[in-house]
Amino acid sequence: MARRTLVLDTSAVIAGFVPGLANAEQITVSEVLEEARDLCSKLELETAVLAGKVKVAEPSENSLAEVRAKVKDTGDTVSRTDIKLLALALDLRGKGAELVTDDYAIQNLASLLDIPYLRVAMPGIKEVLRWEAVCPACGRRYPPLTTKCLTCGSKLGRRPRR
Repeated sequence: MARRTLVLDTSAVIAGFVPGLANAEQITVSEVLEEARDLCSKLELETAVLAGKVKVAEPSENSLAEVRAKVKDTGDTVSRTDIKLLALALDLRGKGAELVTDDYAIQNLASLLDIPYLRVAMPGIKEVLRWEAVCPACGRRYPPLTTKCLTCGSKLGRRPRR
C-alpha cells in the first residue's frame, strides 16, 4: 500500500498538528521552519526534521509558476512561503500528497489547483472564492491586484467576485 505524503504548513503545527507522529511521509519547505516563531512549534518542527521524520524540499520552477499564475488570477493574499508550499504539494500530487493547513487562502488555492488538503483546528473554507478590486468611491471593478482606481484615483478595496 502506498504511503501518504503530508505537506506541512506552519498553521498546521501552530494549530496542534505534531510533526513526525502521523503515519505518513511528511515534508515541508525551509521557510516553514523560519515562520514557526513560538518556541513549542519551532522545537516540534526542528526536532522532527533532525529525527528525519519531516523532510525539507524545494518545489519545481514549473509548479511555482503555475501557483503564481493562479494567485494572480484569484487575487488571494498569500506569502512566498504559501506559494512554495502549494507548489511543493503540486509537485507531489501524483504521490497522493495532501496539504495540512488551517490557512483559508491556501485552502482556497489548493481547491482551485486540485490539491487535497487537511485541516487541523479550523472548520475550513465553505466555498472557493476569486477576488476583485473595487473602488469605494465610484464602484468600478478591477482585476484583483489593481490598487488604485483609474477613473477617480481612490484606493481600491477587495471583495469576492460576483
